[in-house]
Amino acid sequence: MAIALKVHAGADDAFIAWTTDFIPDCRGFALKRRIKRSGSSAQSPYTVGTADENGFVEEIVASWVGFAVGPNVRAGTRMPTTTWPIQKYLWSDFAVNAGDTVCYRVVPMIGAWNALTEAGKQASRWSPPQMIGATTDGNISGFFNRGIVASQWLARLLPNDPDDPKKDTTAKGRKLTTIIATPGNRTRNFLGGGVRERLVSLLHQANDDKRHIYAALFELDDPELIPLLSAFGKRAHLVLGNGSVKKKGEDENKSARTILKKSCDVRNRFTAPRALAHNKFLVVCGAGKKPVAAWTGSTNWTRTGLCTQANNALLIENTAVAAAYLAQWKALADAGDATPTDLREANATPRKPIRNKAFTLWFTPMSEPNDLEQAGALIAGAKQGILFLMFNPGPRGSLLNDIIELASPSSPNYNSSLYIQGVLNQNPGTAKNPVTLFNRGDRIDANADVVLPAAIDVRLKFWVKELKQMPRAHALVHSKVVVVDPFGDHPVVMTGSHNMGPKASGVNDENLVVIENNATLAAAYATNIMAIYNQYRWRASQRKTAQETKWSGLADDDHWQIGAPGASPKVAVYDQRRRRELDFWFGKG
Repeated sequence: MAIALKVHAGADDAFIAWTTDFIPDCRGFALKRRIKRSGSSAQSPYTVGTADENGFVEEIVASWVGFAVGPNVRAGTRMPTTTWPIQKYLWSDFAVNAGDTVCYRVVPMIGAWNALTEAGKQASRWSPPQMIGATTDGNISGFFNRGIVASQWLARLLPNDPDDPKKDTTAKGRKLTTIIATPGNRTRNFLGGGVRERLVSLLHQANDDKRHIYAALFELDDPELIPLLSAFGKRAHLVLGNGSVKKKGEDENKSARTILKKSCDVRNRFTAPRALAHNKFLVVCGAGKKPVAAWTGSTNWTRTGLCTQANNALLIENTAVAAAYLAQWKALADAGDATPTDLREANATPRKPIRNKAFTLWFTPMSEPNDLEQAGALIAGAKQGILFLMFNPGPRGSLLNDIIELASPSSPNYNSSLYIQGVLNQNPGTAKNPVTLFNRGDRIDANADVVLPAAIDVRLKFWVKELKQMPRAHALVHSKVVVVDPFGDHPVVMTGSHNMGPKASGVNDENLVVIENNATLAAAYATNIMAIYNQYRWRASQRKTAQETKWSGLADDDHWQIGAPGASPKVAVYDQRRRRELDFWFGKG
């Protein structure tokens, strides 16, 4: 069987999957890319030859993990995958950028670890060219930051003191705190990724064009965004919440509010602690204050929201959608600190913009969870799989519970054919509301592939020591997104500020966007989810493995492959899971 290859382009990365029969003496795969880079995209150090007549140059993708039997190397060493090959069938390529056009090829590497040769005759064909980028059908663009989930990337950019782990972590935390508070810093910009870059450019362009903007914001402290808002003067209209405070009258946004009230139109919405004014949306208006675009997603307008948490943002350049968001902004501005009955009643009806059947817009709070019911029905209708990122959905009645219903073998709705992967950045189990599917708060028993974030405590010999989290920060994965059947006949993306649970639906100010039948957007979100998930899947397994059997590097044999002869029954079951995973990424039902 020749190697079959599937590439999914993301907003600023690519996800590659491949399948093949067992290859004797194979130590892994080299991954090669042909790429025509955009102006801002840096060339790889592992470039082969010069650009062809179409501007494409060949590069060898690099790896950060070598052979366990190989020599010790300096922490942070990278090698081309012809030297340190890939011993799996899935790969996220983060060394590409928006605007790049890419093709990929997978080549088996044969022989002992120190005498590898390329099996060119068994290599895959080059994949068709695809452009990396955020814009999809219907002028909808998805953006993602990197956050400290990009752990090894970030660890290489911070000071390292391997002789004193406690001192090392403290130094990294202090350095990172300074970095994210410094506009223009290269590491800050790297962490903010596409979310920061597009939001900053959107605000600059809107101000240059003398447009009005309307924003409903939960938290605001970012030192780059506050001056950009202030520059609009009275053309910036803000409904600004008071964050997540413990006492009535407290205000987490006091500093930003004081600055912006000097020049902008600022409306207070002090709902906390009764409820959170949890929106993070922006409406851009054109001539005559006509709404032309809406920006939403999970990203708070804070230095941690932009730079250290994993977040997403959605830009919808559609007048009907933007008008719905502007109407909600006006309703919130009129409500002041209250949540009147007429607002709840209006929120109970979904906004379905005319001539845009792909969109369903929900705003909260509402008396009955109509938003969760629609979303839950779409989850229940999954045919191939569900991918998700969630933060604090609550212990029950959430979309996480709907997913567990499908993932748990003990559930009457269990669907063993579904591929379900996700990361949850909170243990929703409490003594008052136990969630029995959680095993000591570490993972969901229903499915080994639905996991909570876990940090690796022992440094792999090839890696720089990682920073587990920011000091006093608990949310690593703050994104809120569910993707259903991204490669099927009915792809669905759900995202927004909504935490996917009853409190978000019935108590807080939130927004939730449900977008159906946009395959390109679904693929981009799936690619992002998988990149984050893969950061945790291996770490979670390492954390639960005895020290003497922990994975320590590439194997100098061919037994790691699917279908290796003589595999144990346990390995055969694992191989079955891996085949199902590959079927999902190849779009097989």
